[in-house]
Amino acid sequence: MLDAAIARQPRLPRFLCHIFQRLTQHQLNLVTGAGISMEAGVPGWTALLERLAAREDDLKQDLGQHSAAGLHPEYLGQIIYHRFKNSSPSTEPEELRAAVIEHGWGAAIHKAIYQDTLGDIEKILEVHPYLVQLRDLSRKLPLVINFNFDDLLAEAIGSQIKSEDSDGNSLTITWNAPLVDRKGNTTIYHVNGILPRISLRKRSPQIIFTEDSFAAARARAPGLSAEYLFLRFVQNTMLLVGHSLADSSLKNYLRMNRDKSPANHHYMIHWLKNPSELSSSRQRDIFEANLELYNLVTIFLTSTEISQFLQILNMGSREFRDLLESLGSDRRSRYHYYIVGPVASGKSSLLEQLRCFQTHEEWTRPPPNEMYLASTKINDSQREIVDKFVYSELKEKNNRMHSASAGFHFMDRAPLDLYAFSRDESENSEKSQNLRDIVIRDRSLKEGEIIFIEASPQNLVKRNMARGRAPEDAGTEEYFQNQTRILNEIYTPNFRFSTDQCSSDDLARRVARHVLLGEYCPVDLDGIIARYA
Repeated sequence: MLDAAIARQPRLPRFLCHIFQRLTQHQLNLVTGAGISMEAGVPGWTALLERLAAREDDLKQDLGQHSAAGLHPEYLGQIIYHRFKNSSPSTEPEELRAAVIEHGWGAAIHKAIYQDTLGDIEKILEVHPYLVQLRDLSRKLPLVINFNFDDLLAEAIGSQIKSEDSDGNSLTITWNAPLVDRKGNTTIYHVNGILPRISLRKRSPQIIFTEDSFAAARARAPGLSAEYLFLRFVQNTMLLVGHSLADSSLKNYLRMNRDKSPANHHYMIHWLKNPSELSSSRQRDIFEANLELYNLVTIFLTSTEISQFLQILNMGSREFRDLLESLGSDRRSRYHYYIVGPVASGKSSLLEQLRCFQTHEEWTRPPPNEMYLASTKINDSQREIVDKFVYSELKEKNNRMHSASAGFHFMDRAPLDLYAFSRDESENSEKSQNLRDIVIRDRSLKEGEIIFIEASPQNLVKRNMARGRAPEDAGTEEYFQNQTRILNEIYTPNFRFSTDQCSSDDLARRVARHVLLGEYCPVDLDGIIARYA
């Protein structure tokens, strides 16, 4: 399954892994565009304009010339609307004229949208290459943001709910920003309005179709809808299906997410008519541009491959893990990372930025006060309190890493950081024995890749002082220099990053892209224990 697509994009199983993780965390949303409906006979934007213009020969000819002159689609829609409005007959009373025009305009768009769609929704589901799988995925999600006027996806969900032969969320359709997620409910939010295929169903009061309506919608920002969508893009992972990134508002939300939540990456399925439609170099150009501009990971798939892709996301957890562990070069469904570095290097700040994955804090319980003293400043009784707490925490954290579900897992500090606080080699040997007796007696340490964060000793002292901790309590420059050196010796990490000259945003984006696109290089932690024993 997806073998050809994985050959073109070797990291595809890793993308699936992250999307599935966000699905199980209830942090995945869908963003659907015209592409999904075109597979059912609904016209794209250009074809829709041509159908609306076909009612007048002169308009059709003029529209072609306007288009050749470079006018964009929303502006062409405005021209067609004005021709329609000017040709509408007068009404009695005159106060009804605006309502009659809008009703007729909506009816004209409705006819142009649905004139080539097949019969009932069941027939559409039979011929559409992936609408069934998209329907099933939608019913697992709290929100689907739909930029289309048609309601084919909602109709497919509604038909399944009526049959009462499957599990999944109930359904709400709205053209206003939903304020609250409802448990067990999928909300389809039609951003630009909705014209239901079945005419007697309620349509939205406004259809955002013309240049004027798009301008009015933009003028309302930052209103409730814009703020709601912005928060959705920042707090969740979006899967874009059927989009070409032509919508300026969508690109604006993606760009804001890139700037405000730099580790948070969204995914877009780029439809291919056939696997060889785009050369590898063109695919790479599109992928890299979308990644840099929008934090958007582009997945290139044919219609059949989209169906398979969605089918995998609809699997149960065990079935998903089994499949993913047979795909690609990684052949794994879980990726573990330990964030390592001296005190104040930026580990906790990085972890906070990585909430778009699964994160594990430095401690599972509040630490004793003795934990905040420099290791060179504590006596034997204080050290005993620290050791008892640390070994208990290491065992619990190791259990959590072993029991982690499919996806990407980040832990603040690695299990063997304690060697960096030893006074001599004999203490290292003692710690190795304690690790074996207490922490890994029943279960070995979970291997994982080391994300090593460092900074100059001078900056580490400054950062600790900014936290209210003087060098005599937290450590001197020499203390931090030695700690950084020893941590490097313990793990010999492949991924190292200095926070001296970069922002936390830059670090978070680089780590996220390394995780999604780079090589995964886990470290054998049990082997390190043997070395220090």
